[in-house]
Amino acid sequence: MKIGYLIMITFLNWFSYCTIATPFQKNINPKNAMLSNDSSVVIAITEVEIEGSYSIRSIFWDRVSSVRSKLDQNEGYLGGAIRREIFGNRAWTMTVWKNESALDQFVYSLEHERAMKEGGPAVKKSKFYRGFRTWNEIALSWKVAETLLAEEGRVE
Repeated sequence: MKIGYLIMITFLNWFSYCTIATPFQKNINPKNAMLSNDSSVVIAITEVEIEGSYSIRSIFWDRVSSVRSKLDQNEGYLGGAIRREIFGNRAWTMTVWKNESALDQFVYSLEHERAMKEGGPAVKKSKFYRGFRTWNEIALSWKVAETLLAEEGRVE
């Protein structure tokens, strides 16, 4: 009986760290076609750990969905992906931008500000990375993204 219980606990603990992710999707915009493989682009990676009631976490995910559905409308947005733990509390985003000005414009947009305000109560901790890569290096693997967050990310 104890062995079966330990196996179940071990399995559930392991399974809680399993993740699901969207593939990196490029923004199909004619303006983006002018990028060459060696064009410098800005990559933004976030990691959040959420907590709170089901209601608070639902608002967070609603705001994430709302922001994601409008990303293509942002000038300079080149593509992105999202990843989350299936049964855990952590999620990651990766977005790529033509330049820092385009990323800043998104960060201070009404949609993103609304998401931060309404979804913020669910955020226990967050980590951010912003850096430069060449277009041919995109998309980064999630392993590389996590390494960048761990080594160069800032915690808020």
